[in-house]
Amino acid sequence: MTYKTWIGISVLALTPLVAGCSDGDGVVTPTGNDGALSASQMADVAMQSDLVTEQILEAELRTMDTSSASDHPPTGTVTKEVTFSRTRPCPGDGTFHLEGTIRRTYNFDTHVMEAESSGVRTRTDCVFPRGDMTITVNDSAHWETDRRRVDGLPDGPQTSHYYGSTSAVRSDGEERSCEYDITIVRNPDAHSRTLDGMICGTEVHRSVTWSHGE
Repeated sequence: MTYKTWIGISVLALTPLVAGCSDGDGVVTPTGNDGALSASQMADVAMQSDLVTEQILEAELRTMDTSSASDHPPTGTVTKEVTFSRTRPCPGDGTFHLEGTIRRTYNFDTHVMEAESSGVRTRTDCVFPRGDMTITVNDSAHWETDRRRVDGLPDGPQTSHYYGSTSAVRSDGEERSCEYDITIVRNPDAHSRTLDGMICGTEVHRSVTWSHGE
């Protein structure tokens, strides 16, 4: 196993969730597009936003990977901390900006990588398709992540925590502004990506299939 194999961070296909479907054991019941903008629909957007966040972190970790390979011999443990700022387009339109710090430790002998990161995420006129409608989000909030890889593969829960205030507008004119505090966990053993927490004062739950390398 080469050093660069640890960096594989899997990214799910960005698939809009269908209105009116149930997640089985979800705490909230999704509503159709004819009603108010629900916490459930905002949870769908949170899951999509998590994918964009992961793409940005993957790009930054790849940069750290290249730098470490050239600066250090492939033996022992190397700890590195970087501050970054990256902007990506949102799934529909608008901008998705992530800035913060990543502290990563890699052991060349055991092939164990551990990374902690945190910072601020800003979504500006950020459009998320949802069926035949869209939801546009504006906010600036905080994020924290923990990642661990052994021989390049996820080992144990891979967590992402997001919290702050948000403003969302659905394309039919429905609006909502509120606070949220959610945790999304990628579980390599259960092959799942799960959201739990509070959105707009409502307890929410989402769980979708996830596998490393998708």
